[in-house]
Formats: sequence, structure tokens, C-alpha cells
Amino acid sequence: MKNLKLLSTLVTFIFLLSFSSSSAQDYTRWHLPEGAIVRFGKGRVYGFTYFPDGTRLAVRSSIGTWIYDVDTGEEIELLTGDMWDTGAMAFSPDGNTFAVARGSNIHLLDPDTRNQRDVLTGHTFSVYTLAFSPTGETLASGSRDTTVRLWDANTGELLRTLIGHTDRIASVIYSPDGKMLASAGGFEDNTICLWNVQTGELLRTITEHPDRIYPITYSPDSMTLASGGRDSKIRLWNVHTGELIKTIITDMKYISSVVYSLDGGTLASGSRSDNNIYMWDVQTGELLKTLAGHTDHVDSLAYAPDGKTLTSESEDGTIRFWDADTGEHLKTISGHTFLARAVVFSPDGKILASSERADNAVALRDVQTGKVLKTLAGHTNHLSSAVYSPDGKTLASGSWDGEIRLWNAQTGEHLKTLVGHERGVPSLSFSMDGTTLASGGWDNTVYLWYVPTGHILQTITGNTNKPQGNYSEMDISLRPDGQTLAVATDEEVIRLWDIRTGEVKTELIGHERRVSVVAYSPNGLVLASGGGDREIRLWDAISGELVSTFPEQLDSIMSITFSPDGQTIASGTVGGIYISDVATGKHIATLIGHKRPVRSVAFSPDGKMLASGSDDSTVILWKVPGKKSPQ
Repeated sequence: MKNLKLLSTLVTFIFLLSFSSSSAQDYTRWHLPEGAIVRFGKGRVYGFTYFPDGTRLAVRSSIGTWIYDVDTGEEIELLTGDMWDTGAMAFSPDGNTFAVARGSNIHLLDPDTRNQRDVLTGHTFSVYTLAFSPTGETLASGSRDTTVRLWDANTGELLRTLIGHTDRIASVIYSPDGKMLASAGGFEDNTICLWNVQTGELLRTITEHPDRIYPITYSPDSMTLASGGRDSKIRLWNVHTGELIKTIITDMKYISSVVYSLDGGTLASGSRSDNNIYMWDVQTGELLKTLAGHTDHVDSLAYAPDGKTLTSESEDGTIRFWDADTGEHLKTISGHTFLARAVVFSPDGKILASSERADNAVALRDVQTGKVLKTLAGHTNHLSSAVYSPDGKTLASGSWDGEIRLWNAQTGEHLKTLVGHERGVPSLSFSMDGTTLASGGWDNTVYLWYVPTGHILQTITGNTNKPQGNYSEMDISLRPDGQTLAVATDEEVIRLWDIRTGEVKTELIGHERRVSVVAYSPNGLVLASGGGDREIRLWDAISGELVSTFPEQLDSIMSITFSPDGQTIASGTVGGIYISDVATGKHIATLIGHKRPVRSVAFSPDGKMLASGSDDSTVILWKVPGKKSPQ
């Protein structure tokens, strides 16, 4: 279930103290939102760029911009705030200017002090790509408004607007000699435009790409442009004639990155169809070597300024450094993730199981230190749910691979795999005796499993208006007595199923848009629901009558849970976490800090802490407003 139950003891207090006394290098406490205690996960990576001197790396993420020491791979700084929710960034060649795109504006900053020098305005939609000229005198920007703009980097003056694309600009790049600019169209515009930088004249348009273009890169001698895209080919173009010089046919599809080595003799490429990096001989098109190590597809590549190191970023949450000559793996920056949709404490309060790892594993953290003790690996796709059995001996985890894995919670041993769902498993719930596990899948089915043997006891169709196996959002909640299962799908209806008969007992109708989450109160007398209409509704769990409706919240409700005493409800939304009084519906507090939808919320047993997991790839522990911390 999304409203995973947290159990905590006084050990939690020790955990909080350990983090409050941690060193300045403990990035889990950097720039925490108000009311937060600690944050696990560094956010999903959206791109990176080297500082011109090669000593630091700036990494765009879903929670801000991280600055890393290249030699050690250690975190130096986390830049947060609206400014650092960036669409693109670039350094001037002399290292004196840091250009950051935020929406349609471009901010020119001092790289060290972050003081703003200028704001470049003129684009009408978001800026996706930036590039300084080799001399640093001009800055090129590409936007969703289909234009490329050239700016005087010193005065901020708009020099010219280049019009030639019919869709958003995916990338812009100067030729190393600074005479030409290449721009690639995105989405429906499968063209490359080559421009005269001095005059803004469109010199030629390359239209031979059959599908979407992703990376483009100039050769060091400025004579050739390499491009990759959605097919399996890397194309080399003569920039003066626009003619195709060579096609390197690969086994990859969806080529995500292509970069030239400093001497121009080698091309490195990454793909979203596998996890490897490929090195190609430019003259012959021969594959020279394959760099393996990432466990998910490679999104971007870049050579260090001195050309000796190749750096890669992958959706496995790592940034890896490779020797450019030998291909030897040198070091890894880790901690960045894809999604964080599950968090749960062990019943004894000593272990925190969470999904903020990008290698599809469950992380088991020591509550006192926050350190990862074990990783439960085996899922082939991202983790979507996790729940402990009531006795704490078994941990169940659901994944986008459609599988449910059962683990020995003490040893981490994999016990068995439950196979049945065709799609992801976003919701899990144990019966009170731990012998039955209910699972809700995106395949529009609910399975009831007999845990000792792993066989299916019963199958329930979630949305009765959809054929079995069709995609359907789903959340489930098992009533404490184990006799009734509440099922929410992408309808406006909630169905209460009789576990013994497998039939619908009651349909709860009242929401105006689809219901995405349901949760029973601890005593099982009230059912809470929420969804796209931004309202929480409370239902009498016995009669099915609507008890009350809370006022509209921040946004669509993605997760919901009761406090242990049943007096408070926390709901995770796209915009934050909303805490309400159950008896009155009165708003108590709003916790703002996640940058993406909050998919999981759960109270500690004493109601003084709240855990949340989000699509921004972080897990945050919060102090519950109005509740004193454990003494």
C-alpha cells in the first residue's frame, strides 16, 4: 500500500540525534525544507557539466544542482531554490560566468559566489540548451519557442534570433573555431540547422534523419558534425556541404549521446537501449571497445577538459569516470536515484527499508546511523512498494517488473518470488496474521497470496469496466479484520470486496474524478479516499455512507494515511504534504519540500514523525507539526 505503516521506538530519537550532530559533509541534512529531519537520496540526474578547469562537476538533479570534487567524487555543495531547478547550464571558457536557464530566462552568475550579473529575457517558452562560443563572447540558447538566440555574454544584449526550426530546440553547439553554430530540432523536427555565427545566416539544413535527433557534436577540427537519434546509426556530416560522409551502424537504438575525443580520432556513444558505452574509430567506423558497468541506460557523456577522462551519467543513479585511453573504470559518484515510492520501518524500529536506490534494490538502513546495512537485489525494474509483515519477519517488495519478492527481514535472504502481475505492483498489504498478502497491480488485478507457499488464493478485477490485463492505476487497503479489501482504480468509484466470497459488497460513489488512494483507519471503522478532484472523503467502513468531505488540497492526491490514533490524516500531493484533523477536516499544516509528486506517506506509531517518498527520488523524514519529539 502507498500508506505504508511506520513503526518507531525511542531508537528513532537516537537516529535524529545522530543526524543533528553529523558533520558538515553529511549531505543528507543540506538545505532541508522546514520541518524536515533528514533526506535520503540526491534526486534524479538531468545532466552535468564540467567546470572549465576540470576540478569540479556541476550536476543538475530533481532537488537542485550538486557540485562535486572530480578527484575525490565527494559532494562539495548543493544549490537549491528556484534558481537551481534548471533546464540547462553552461560555463564560459574562462570559467568566469555560469549560465543557468530557469524557465524562459537565462541567468548569468559568478561561478563561485553565485551572485547574479544579468538576466537574459526574450524567449517565450522554456530554454532547454545553452552553449558559449569558444571565446566566451557570445552565448547561444535554444528554446521550446523553436528559436535559437545569440546573446552578447558581456552586456546581455540580444544579438540575433535564428529562425528555422519547426519544433523545440533539443541542442545547440558551436564549432570549435567559433564560425558556425549547429542546432538540432526536437520531437517532430528531425533537422539539423547550420548557421553563420557572424551574420545569423542559415547556411544549410540537414534533413536526412528519419526520426528524432538527440545528440550532435562537432569534431575538434570543425570540419565534421556527428549526430545520433532514435535509429541505430551514428551519422557524420560534412559541415560545409551538408553531405553525409559516413554512417556507423550500431546494435543500439535511441542513441542518447555522442562525443568526440580531444584528438578527433574516437567517438564515444551511449544509448537508452542498453547499459554500455561504445568507443568507435572515426576513420573506419570500427568498434574499438565497450565500457560496461552501468546497470541502466546511459543518458549523457562528456570528456573532461583535458580529454583524459570520459564521464558518463546513467539512469542507474551513478556518474562514472573512465580512462579515455584504456576504458578502465576509475571512480563512481552514487546516491542519485530514479524514483522513491516506498518507505517503511521494521516493527522493532531499528531498520528503515526504502526505495531510494536506483539499482532496483531495497535499501535497509540502520536507524541510528542512517547507513545502508543491506541491499536486497533481484528486481529487474524500479521498486514501487514495500511492506513488513506484522511480526516483522518478512519484507515484501513490489516492482515495475510485475514481481513481488519476499525477503527474510533479519538476514536479507530472498525467500520466494510471487509471479502473476503483468505490470508494476504499486500497492501491497499483509493480513494481521501475516499469512495472506494482497497486491494491487497496474494490470488491473488484485491477487491474494498465501504467503507460506506463494500460491494465489484469489484474483479480483480492479476496474470492472476495463478488460482484464489493461493498464489501470490502483491502490488497495486491507481492513484490519482482514475481511474486506478496499480497491481504488482510475474510476470515480471505490469497491469494497468481501474476501471470503470474492464479491463486491459495496460501491462508494461521490468523487468527481478518479480515485487513486484509499486507507482504512487503525480501528477499521473509517475509510479515507482521495484522487484527482483534490478532496479527501471519509466513509463509514460498515455502511458505506459518506461521513465528511475535506476542502480541496494543493493538487491531486497521490498518497494518504491515518495517524496511529486515527485523529490525523496526512496526504501526499503533487505540491506537497497536507495534514488534516479527522474530526473537523481542519487543515493543520502543509509540508513543502519535495519537488515532484509525493507517492508515499506514513506516520510513526507515536504519530510524531512522518516519512514521505517522492518522484523527486528522495525520502524525507519530517517532524509532525504540533507533536513533541520523543524524549
